[in-house]
Amino acid sequence: MNAPSPQPPPPQPPSPWLRPSYRKALALLVSAALSGVVGAWAQNWFADDSDTSGQAVEQPVGGVTASNQPPGTSGALPRAADPDTHCATRAQAAGSVQCVPCARVTDDSVQFGVTVQNSGERQSLRLRLGYIRAQRPAQCGTGNDLSMTVEGGKTTWYTVPECSVARVHAAVQTTAQVAVNEGAFSPAALSPTLHIQADGSVVAPSAN
Repeated sequence: MNAPSPQPPPPQPPSPWLRPSYRKALALLVSAALSGVVGAWAQNWFADDSDTSGQAVEQPVGGVTASNQPPGTSGALPRAADPDTHCATRAQAAGSVQCVPCARVTDDSVQFGVTVQNSGERQSLRLRLGYIRAQRPAQCGTGNDLSMTVEGGKTTWYTVPECSVARVHAAVQTTAQVAVNEGAFSPAALSPTLHIQADGSVVAPSAN
């Protein structure tokens, strides 16, 4: 007598992920996620494109004496007592503000900026700030004009984040141009050239 044939296992219910309703829901979730990522990217891209100016950062300058230079003229600007800040010997004028490019030696870098002195009322200016390293010019900031608001009766150091170079063997100096809001930019002015040695030390030019 033959043994009965084994019965096939009962059919398994289909996976819920294979159901049309689940597949549609999954497709909607993936689409929404991709839309969010693309939307965020596009928003940031357009936001970056519309940002056409930067803001110079104000820092105090210590040990600077008052100036007797008349407003609106170019001439000597008092130097900071800080021996590690090396500035041009003549200032450029923009309204009541006098401006000189400076290179400041820090523990591990050389920072580039301008020292400004305002003998009049508060004034808003535009600044083009950069530097030359090993005879190669570079611009600081976003690549556009920087805004700078100078309070009356103050002498202040201005720079922008990351406007510096490491103390690696090269010759460096600051470049700067300044203008009132609707005016033409001054000619490019240069700070003294600093020579960064192979050991990281910095040789400044001899005082005049």
